[in-house]
Amino acid sequence: MSDHMTMPLGEFAADLIADGIIDAQEVVKIRERLYADGVIDREEADFLFNVNDAVSGGANDAGWKALFVEAMTAHVLADDVSPGEVDDDETAYLISKIEGDGKVDDVELALMINIIATAESTTDKFQQFVLASLKAAVLEDGVVDDDEVEMIKAVIYGQGGGAGEDVDRAEADFLFEINDAVTGKANTPGWQALLVEAITKHVLEDEVSPGEVDDDEAAWLIGKIEGDGQVDDAEKAILASVKANAKSIADSLTQKMDAWGV
Repeated sequence: MSDHMTMPLGEFAADLIADGIIDAQEVVKIRERLYADGVIDREEADFLFNVNDAVSGGANDAGWKALFVEAMTAHVLADDVSPGEVDDDETAYLISKIEGDGKVDDVELALMINIIATAESTTDKFQQFVLASLKAAVLEDGVVDDDEVEMIKAVIYGQGGGAGEDVDRAEADFLFEINDAVTGKANTPGWQALLVEAITKHVLEDEVSPGEVDDDEAAWLIGKIEGDGQVDDAEKAILASVKANAKSIADSLTQKMDAWGV
């Protein structure tokens, strides 16, 4: 009978998922098989996604998630065609596989976050998909906890994001959308700290008007803050940070700050 090193990957997958979970010994076997030649090819990537779809939500050994993220990141970023980058083909492949079973689980989300955090660059489509997936995961329980703050940081400041370690408009919009949904909830204090830091960075560390809040940025901030019909404590903290650190602020925002008591 073939062992795990020689049997066809389809048979190996069937053996692994027969009991619905991946245990520690199976993690070792998968690692041995995948890294035997030092390369994670597309067939092996398909194998990983097929196994994960079958055991998603099960009491898997923690090593499974770590191995999946490590191996799939290597498949995407250590290839010969676009090393260090997520190109259009890889974007289409990843989205197709992640959406294939109709859900984005914690293992797949961890993969996307790791790719954004470590890639030299990714496509706009991949960035949008990651932000949408992360937003859905964060808002599932209606509050932002410590682990979610760390995930958001990894995506917002990841070098593979839209602005690298800076914060671009899509990421800033994403942050405001989360805040509008969780305002008044029992969020970890780290959420407001991150929100204030990232939005201040977006407004004052841009290339167009560094250190200043220009008319475009003022209009954007006003629209975001007024968008849900209330000015919450986190948004006032953002404005206070901008006010304290900006060299100049457009009159339209200054007038709003006065009206909002900032």
